[in-house]
Amino acid sequence: MTKQLSAPLAKSLRQRFGVRSLVVRKGDTVKVVSGGHKGKSGKVARVGVKRGLIYIEGITESTAKGKAKMVGIHVSNVTVTKLDLADKYRRSILERRGVSQQVIQQELKSQQEEIKEEKKEEPAASATLETPEKKEESVVQPQEQVESKTETEEVKTDG
Repeated sequence: MTKQLSAPLAKSLRQRFGVRSLVVRKGDTVKVVSGGHKGKSGKVARVGVKRGLIYIEGITESTAKGKAKMVGIHVSNVTVTKLDLADKYRRSILERRGVSQQVIQQELKSQQEEIKEEKKEEPAASATLETPEKKEESVVQPQEQVESKTETEEVKTDG
């Protein structure tokens, strides 16, 4: 039997669905309500069932080597602020708990519209990101030329 990590829903979700808590899944948006990262929110990137921790995008700490590492937060310290209803299994759980299909479909449509709006905003953001990439390419090209010169010098000395 697997261990399931449930967290309470935000008040707005409780009113909409009539459910107090649900199992936290990858893709849900949560808010930390207690602990060192209190007040921060983000999307669940990973659920560590073995230790009962969830890893949230944007909540990181630096390691001794200076790398950013995601911080595990116990599921009892968060509330779910937005459900990921793209998962069929999640929808079936809500139906089993007594939530009508009509409410679930309305929420699913609103989430899909939000995703479409985000995709429309991304091309504008990617256009601004293209210019730094071109600058990096121009920096890389001279290094490649230097490497090719050293290879030709090695060939001359061997021959």
